[in-house]
Amino acid sequence: MVVRRGSLVSIDAERAMDLQLRVTPTEVKFLDALSGKVYRLPVTVHNLGPINLKIRFLKPLKPQFKLILTNLDKELASGLQMTATVEYRPNKNEDIFDQLFILLGKKAIKIPLIGLIPTCQLEIESEVNFGTLVSNSKVHCKEISIRNHGKAPGKFTTEYQGQLPIVISPSNGIVKPMSSTIIKVDFCADQPRVVKEVAKVSLQDRPDTFLNIKVRVVEQIIELLSMSGNKKVECIHFGSTFFGTSKLERAVLYNNSPAPINWVAVMQNDAVGEELGTDIHQRTDVAINNLNYLRKIKDIDVTLFISCVPNSGRLLPYQKTTITFCFSPKLIADNKKDNDPSHRQDYAVFLRIDSVGSKDGFLRDDDSKTITSDQFQKLELALTGSGLPLILQFDPGTVLNFAPCSMGEHSDVMFTIYNQSKLPSVMFNFKKIAWFKMDPQSGLVSEGHMQEVKCSFIPNQLGEFKVKQVLEMIGSVANENFQSVSLKPFHEINLIFNCVCRLDVDKVVMKNNCDVLPLINNPTGRFMVKDWAKSKEYAPVAMLQSTMTSIHSHRSRKETRTDALIAFPNDRAASIKSGEQNKHFRTIFTNIPRYNYVDPDFAYTNSEALEKKAHKDRYAEYIKTSRNMQKQTKSREDMNLYDETDAELQLASDLKAPSLPDVRLEEDLYSAYCKIKPYQLLSTSKIESKEAEARDRKVLKELKSEPSTLREKHDCSLNLTPKQIHQVIVENY
Repeated sequence: MVVRRGSLVSIDAERAMDLQLRVTPTEVKFLDALSGKVYRLPVTVHNLGPINLKIRFLKPLKPQFKLILTNLDKELASGLQMTATVEYRPNKNEDIFDQLFILLGKKAIKIPLIGLIPTCQLEIESEVNFGTLVSNSKVHCKEISIRNHGKAPGKFTTEYQGQLPIVISPSNGIVKPMSSTIIKVDFCADQPRVVKEVAKVSLQDRPDTFLNIKVRVVEQIIELLSMSGNKKVECIHFGSTFFGTSKLERAVLYNNSPAPINWVAVMQNDAVGEELGTDIHQRTDVAINNLNYLRKIKDIDVTLFISCVPNSGRLLPYQKTTITFCFSPKLIADNKKDNDPSHRQDYAVFLRIDSVGSKDGFLRDDDSKTITSDQFQKLELALTGSGLPLILQFDPGTVLNFAPCSMGEHSDVMFTIYNQSKLPSVMFNFKKIAWFKMDPQSGLVSEGHMQEVKCSFIPNQLGEFKVKQVLEMIGSVANENFQSVSLKPFHEINLIFNCVCRLDVDKVVMKNNCDVLPLINNPTGRFMVKDWAKSKEYAPVAMLQSTMTSIHSHRSRKETRTDALIAFPNDRAASIKSGEQNKHFRTIFTNIPRYNYVDPDFAYTNSEALEKKAHKDRYAEYIKTSRNMQKQTKSREDMNLYDETDAELQLASDLKAPSLPDVRLEEDLYSAYCKIKPYQLLSTSKIESKEAEARDRKVLKELKSEPSTLREKHDCSLNLTPKQIHQVIVENY
């Protein structure tokens, strides 16, 4: 039975549902088909109607497609389905198209047959978003990928025709099957702007597409805020303080940018409006006449009395840190008295906070743009303060003369302290010294007021005395970390006390007491010599060396000892107390040995006495040995310890030992280099002098592959801080 296709009504497989016949798939597509291979796909026909349907399959016209089915005429019962197989045998690498018809009465269901050779399927992202960047002339890179889902390699090309610093690499290439290629988009953030650019991308076997490039570039802004955080700080006023004291002010450093920043504080020298140690209240003609003082203050190192902690560091995006500024003025001599009111010294300096890194863009041609950008990357802060002298007046003066007095008595002197300083108050404290009592010992003297002080001389020794009394002035002095202050002496005033302790002359009063007297009443009576220092007589005591007297030595006795002590006639009450075994007594007149009582309950036994003596001798020997060892060690250090070693060495003909001065010089340089003051600010004058020194330095040695000296080893092991990076000098030679 031959059926002409032209007489049939062709319908798509999707519309076959109207005939209650479902065909899947709606098209038969052979993807990535290669010549010489066989590919098969099933076609399923399902009867969805309530009655049986008679269908007929028509074979494809092209020989590459073949319908594998034993009987082309089929009858499908209601609800049943059948499957036919379509076979594809390509004989060359090209795309082939045909159709498969399923007849249902006078209607035919058309199923497209498609044979495709392997192709590429390229795909690329449509947008590159750098987000928010900081204008610091750094190159930022974003990566996107071109993916090939096909089984054949595909070509691509990219092209950007804009004027912005955008580079896409690679600009063209081939993507292998079932793989991807990375495309880099570089953007240089040279100035603030909002970027919305497009780049043309051509993909093989696909229409041209566009790559959207979006960037928001902002300035890197450093802000100094008040401690409350709601107000910008442009000037810090320390106010007035005494020379030697300190004042602290705090502020918050804020990184108002989306990128981390390394910052460093630098003191500006010779800035416009700078004042160093001048008195702004002084007349101009008076200040000009003092040229020596003007020359001296010109060389003042401001970083010695103005500090900033921390003075360098790293801030993360939108991070804040607290900075402490310390003002500690020091008096600069001016051939005048230190307490002269004209010694007022006013300071107005400028501190710059820089961002460490690339600040001047290499792509910028307009100088005005560069200057505008630097204004945001640098923060300038003014610091003002005044140092005032401490002006105190003493009435009747700093030298006080006390009336003579005896031991047990006291002599008082009143003097007055006047505070003529221009600050509200000052604290004072008298150091404690022997025989003197100050009332009050410490206190507070307000501006323009006075404080009366009572000084009492209470001697415990005879003679004439000239004593220095130190008066300490207490104030707020910065601690070692320069982040806090404590009350410490900042100024000392010496007061001279002249006083005399005289000797009272009393007559000898003999009082006989036949009763037994206690030990503290020996000897009876009191005898005071008028001029004790010139007297050669011996004062009467309870015990004397008996060998120094010859009173009533009637005859010599064998039992008389040279180390015997004399006993007075009226000390019998004391003689009955327990004595020591190694002490012997005799009477003053007859040289008869006196009975010495030893209490066995409290006295040392012989063994205990020997043990005590051995213990004492052992420690005495240890101390003596230690002293001798210290002396020997010190003497060895002064000797040349390398004489024996050097005597056995023979110098090579081509080698020369370094001279000792050179070695010492290198060690001195290393030790000086390692003395880093972390709290001292950098200054523009110091940086310029170091740059000039580095430019004038001659390179006499070649580069080394490894460090050899201590200085080189120390340099190679350093992790540079932002403060050190800021001092790096790069020059072309």
